Amino acid sequence: MSNINKLIARATDSFPEIIAYYLATLTVSGVLFAYFEGKPLFESFWWACVTGLTIGYGDMYPVTVGGKIVAIVLMHVVPLIIIPLIVARLLSTVIEDKNVFSDAEQEALKSDIAAIKKALKIEKAKEE
Repeated sequence: MSNINKLIARATDSFPEIIAYYLATLTVSGVLFAYFEGKPLFESFWWACVTGLTIGYGDMYPVTVGGKIVAIVLMHVVPLIIIPLIVARLLSTVIEDKNVFSDAEQEALKSDIAAIKKALKIEKAKEE
């Protein structure tokens, strides 16, 4: 696994972390939308939620370049990054890998391998 994959896996280890990223994305987008569009914060958060979930009622939309850039980023980050992370995290808690080894099984395998290696060394020494 590459360093980037490990970093992403650690950064999205738990469901609360992913929700925090989602809420941070909505908050930053809402504040920036309010700044660029001159809208009240509550309305801007409404816009961020509606836009981030790709519902898009059309009751509010950006008209400034800054607002449009915020919308473009929000419309890509939430459905292409945040939502798949949420779905993957939920599925990883529901789906059970029946092939995964428990710690006890791994330790037993390690001791068995050590015993086999030791036995092979003894047999090899007897042959020589």
